[in-house]
This record gives sequence, structure tokens and C-alpha cells, in this order.
Amino acid sequence: MFKLYKKLFAYVPEKRYLVFVSMVLSAVSTFAVVGAYYYLYLFFDRLIMTGDRSGSVFYAWVIFGLLIGGMSVYFVGVLASHVLGFRLETNLRKRGIEGLSEAGFRFFDLNSSGRIRKIIDDNASQTHTIVAHLLPDIANALVKPVLLLIVGFLVSIRVGVGLTVLTVAAVALYMSMSGETKFMKYYQQALERLSAESVEYVRGIQVVKIFNADTKSFKTLYDAINDYAKFALNYSMSCKVPWVLLQWLIIAVTAVITPFIFLLPGVFGHTPGTAVELLMLMFLSGVMFATIMKIMYVVMYSFNGAMAVDKLEEMYGKMYKDSLRHGNRETFTGFDIEFDRVTFGYGEKSVLKDVSFKLEQNKSYALIGASGSGKSTIAKLISGFYSPDEGTIRIGGGPLRNTAKRRCLIIFLSCFRM
Repeated sequence: MFKLYKKLFAYVPEKRYLVFVSMVLSAVSTFAVVGAYYYLYLFFDRLIMTGDRSGSVFYAWVIFGLLIGGMSVYFVGVLASHVLGFRLETNLRKRGIEGLSEAGFRFFDLNSSGRIRKIIDDNASQTHTIVAHLLPDIANALVKPVLLLIVGFLVSIRVGVGLTVLTVAAVALYMSMSGETKFMKYYQQALERLSAESVEYVRGIQVVKIFNADTKSFKTLYDAINDYAKFALNYSMSCKVPWVLLQWLIIAVTAVITPFIFLLPGVFGHTPGTAVELLMLMFLSGVMFATIMKIMYVVMYSFNGAMAVDKLEEMYGKMYKDSLRHGNRETFTGFDIEFDRVTFGYGEKSVLKDVSFKLEQNKSYALIGASGSGKSTIAKLISGFYSPDEGTIRIGGGPLRNTAKRRCLIIFLSCFRM
């Protein structure tokens, strides 16, 4: 998780201080709120055990002050994390736009517009979530369970032990729902494919209407929907039993504890103190379960966020790896075009391998060959729209990569007169 946030904060160096502001304020808020829970115990103890209403009113005001103060501090912490999250999301999208403006044509040949949009837009949104919402939740998740157990043992040994047992049971059920990392990876890949194919499908509807094409051409979308449905169903079914048990434990905990309180009086006894302990156990267990649910979301969104960042950085790497490089050369002593041991391919597929030839100026040439033999690729390489994987392309004796961008366009237009 720390490696994930280190990657993310590298994109927002000017706002990195907000990380500490958010987490510190969230921790302070947690101390204040849990302190209010302890004073709630004192409130019940004074009201039920001694009947001191004036003293209980004082504790009620203390509880009110701690809760209002804690909520206010938490609001400021969440506001700081949201400012950081929006800045991060903006910077990631800017990085994507800059990469698209510099990427070579091969990048667009290998990546559909739907997939590019999904990776940049949707994954940038996911990084906002893990920063804006999870930063305060992480501080809360680290501090609150420990403080709740301390309060439970301050109330009584029985409340502390009971709360510990319930917490361990809830955590065990949660762990059984976590699933395998490999499974979640496949699930995310299926979701990405579904999103990309949906965009391509919508954009292709006009083609179907104009040319009266068969809708069977959209079989890839149908397959993407089935794959996503399969993974979603399998994951849901694997979580069904532990999720139901966890909900039963949270909602029906009173029905589980109450028989031991009232049917076994020799063990617990019927005393006002027992009622206070029961009230506090019910209250603290509810808060503990809500905290555990937060931890579940922290883990889930952290996993999704890590995948989102990896996909974004992989996409950025492909953009800049295949970016078009231009120099400032504007003048030429000649216009001979020379390929010197040039190799080029689309992904794993090689179109040209170790190709060498020379085209002299003031002559016309025709590129003849079967479909897919590399005719268009050669023209695009000459224009500078593609960068060769190996070898050198020269114009007028100088490397094409040293030619200014404006001159590359003129050369491209000239290719159509060959």
C-alpha cells in the first residue's frame, strides 16, 4: 500500500503535504469520537447505577462536544484529502493528454480509442477515490479498533473479552471473503475489456446502419459481456456464505448475547451493572463492525487503485516509448531517401525486417506487393509518422529523426507523388 501511495504522490509533489494534514486530522478525530464513547459509558453508569441525573447531563454535554469537535476535524481532514485527490486526477489526465499528443501512429494502431479512454479516464477516477476517501479511512482503520478495545476493557473485563471475540469472528469472516489476488486481477481485466468494447460498439452503430452490416460483427462485445458476468457471478457466489454470516453476526448479535445474559443468571446475574455492560457491548460492537467494513473497503479500493496506477503507467510508457522524435533540421543538400537495415513491426508482428534500399531524388517509384507486405508502412516511416525499431532512415544523407516536424509533413505529402 505504501508503494502505491508513493507512486501516486509523485504526480502531485506540490500538494503532498496534504497527505499528512488529512491523516493527522483523521487520527485526532478518531481519538475525540472514541473518547465520546467512553463518556457514554460514564453517562449510562451515572444515570442507571446511581440515578444522578445532573451528573449524567454533564457527561451528555461532554459527549456532544467531543462528537461535534471530532466531526469538524474529520471534515477538514477529508476536505484536504479531496483537494489532493482532485489535483492528482487532473495531473494524471494531463499526463495522458500529453502522451497522446506525442505518441506515434503505431500506438493508435495497437490500442483502440475505447481502451485508451477507459484506461486514462476511468483509472484516473479510481485514483481519486483511494486518495480522497481512503487516506482518512486508513488513519481511522489503524487507530479506531485499538481504541475501541481499550474502551471495552475499561468498561469491564467481560465487555472487553466479548468485544474481542466478536471482532476476531468478524475479521475471520472478512478474510474468507477477500478472494485471491489472481481472481480479482482477471475480474478487473474482464471489466476493462467490457468497457472498451462497449465504447467501440456505440461508435460502430452508425457503420451498421449505413452499410446494413450484420450485428454478428459485434461478437467481441457479446463475449466481453459473458466473461464479465461469469467473473462477477463466481466472485459473488464465493462470498455468499461468509457475507450472510457476517451480516447475521452484526445484525443479530443482540439475539446471540441476550440468552446468556438472562437465561444464565448464575453466571452474569441480574444487576444494573449488567445492563450497562450489555448496552456498551451492543454499542461498541456496532461501531467495531462499521470500522471493519471500512477496512474492507480500504483493502478493496487499494487493490483496485494499485491496478489502476499500473495500467496508467504502462499506458504512459507505451505512449512515450513510441513517441515521434523530431529535430530542427530545415535545409537539405539533397532529397535521396535511404533505408539502412530498417526493422519495424506492430506489437509482436514484424512487417519489415532488416530492409535496406535507396530512392534517388527527382524519380518516381511505385511500391508493389501483396496486402500487408509493408507498402503503407514504408510510406508512413518515410513521413516520420512511425519510428523504426532498428536501423536508420535518411533524407538527403541525414537521419530523418533530426528533421523538423514541418518538414516531415512536406515529405509525407511528397510520398503520394512517388
